[in-house]
Amino acid sequence: MTLSFIDFEIPLLKALIYFGGRARPAEVYPEVEKIIGLNPAEFPSEYEKYESSAIKWKNKTAWAREYLKRKRQLDGSERGIWKITEIGRERVRNFKKTKIDPDEGLASLQGVDTSMSEENISPEEGFNKIENMLVHETGGILGVRGIVYEPINEQGVILLFAALCHDLGFMIEGIRSSFPDSLLRRKNSKGTWKSCRTEFEFKSSSFRLHKHDPRQCDLIICWEHDWIDCPVEVVALKEVVRQFNYRG
Repeated sequence: MTLSFIDFEIPLLKALIYFGGRARPAEVYPEVEKIIGLNPAEFPSEYEKYESSAIKWKNKTAWAREYLKRKRQLDGSERGIWKITEIGRERVRNFKKTKIDPDEGLASLQGVDTSMSEENISPEEGFNKIENMLVHETGGILGVRGIVYEPINEQGVILLFAALCHDLGFMIEGIRSSFPDSLLRRKNSKGTWKSCRTEFEFKSSSFRLHKHDPRQCDLIICWEHDWIDCPVEVVALKEVVRQFNYRG
């Protein structure tokens, strides 16, 4: 089982509450490991190391911390100390009460690609990259259903699919930050609707890069299909747009 750094957010907030609201990283990491139930036997990939020698699950915890800071759920004003804010406490209270994370799906809406934690960059650099991309970087001109530019990331793929899903015979039941990204309803030849577990990727090969289990996914929706031997059905929106000759 592979986790994204989003999966570490609630455990990190809970760990800080356990320590009275503030703690040093050396105290937080073991508590997060305990809360999630991480161990090498069940989560072998999380104990692998990057080229920098950083352990993957600890790196994802650091990424979770950075994202929580930017959502004002953690206070990063004191060097070497991680502190939870009232906003962070409220998120945990709501989660305990409803068993639903109030931030579920927020990362996708904010253009946060959880696979960035796999890149050889720091969390600060990664989130700065997102902010710069949202302001400056665009794809080529597309002009489809009010969408001006071609996708340049997974979030752009989701946006484009939402604009085209009716024409393609889909309905969206929900989108979330964990795998698989979405549960869709797909119209079949009988005119009835069938559940379809779907993962969004910018490139289909990213599914393999993220080490997702093909058995838990029915469909990959991407912009570019670059995985020839993909064991999961793929809908490449780049080809779909050409096929249907969309013009807005």
